[in-house]
Order: sequence, then C-alpha cells, then structure tokens
Amino acid sequence: MQKVLAANERLSALNSEVDIKIHKEYVDEDSIEKHIKNKDFIVDCSDNFKTKFLVNRVAVDFGVKSIIAGIKDFFGQIITINPKVSACYECVFNQPNTFDSSEGPLPVIGVTPGILGTLEALEVIKTTLDLPNLENKLLMVNLLNLSFDTIDLVRSENCFCSK
Repeated sequence: MQKVLAANERLSALNSEVDIKIHKEYVDEDSIEKHIKNKDFIVDCSDNFKTKFLVNRVAVDFGVKSIIAGIKDFFGQIITINPKVSACYECVFNQPNTFDSSEGPLPVIGVTPGILGTLEALEVIKTTLDLPNLENKLLMVNLLNLSFDTIDLVRSENCFCSK
C-alpha cells in the first residue's frame, strides 16, 4: 500500500473527526510551493537529502518555520529552522553540487522514524508555544545507547539564509 494511503487509513481510524487532506504527489521544485502557502510549519519526514535541502530552501525563502529530521539505522538528528533568525539546514550540512539520481532511502530500524517523528511533533508544539526549542541547535539521537546530544549551531554568514 502506498505510504500516503496507509497514513490516511491509520490516522482516520484513530480519529474520524480530523479532516485529512492527502496529496499523492512527489515533492519537487515544481510542486512544493503550492503546498506551503499559508502554512505555519513544514515538518520534513523525507527519506532523501535532495528533498531536505529543497524543504529548507523553500522554508527560508517563504519565511515558514520548519523542522527537519534525518534517520539512519538507530540514529537520528533534528533541527528547527526559524527563517531569518536561526541557522538553517544548509548552514549545518553542505549541499552537494549534484545529487546521485540512484540515491535511495537510507536503511532504518522500525522504531527510529517513530521516535524521531514524535520528537518533531514535540518541536512543533514547543515552537508554537514559544517554549525553548531546537533553533540554533542540532539534536543527535543515538538509540543504540539511548543518548541524546545537542550541538549548538551558528548561522553561517556565507549561507543564503543570511542574505
């Protein structure tokens, strides 16, 4: 079953009162802008770097707060981006000049996306309530030894988000 249909089915079963709008469309440069207009957040759960860099750029360009998570095996990382205020994804990770078109999803252990997704949801709540969040920080999650480390970030003067 396609992810979008499985998610819709599961979420509808949990709460039939919620109005769920599904979009069965690949996110790329041509489609992303129409999905973020009049939105408060972008929560990135993509499984490839190209989409993460695209989400970051569009979020900064349109002034939409975003939370980007990445996972592999038992490990994950999360950053919260407040455009024009905090460091962005590209301040932390250098965007490659080209992306390998054969790049596929990274391997994951089943619980890792659930834990990181829950942390992303928590970041949306904390940011909405103006509570301390992961702006200018990168949370590194190691589920092998259950450690959580936070790295302080500095917005790069050379990054597009600073211009």
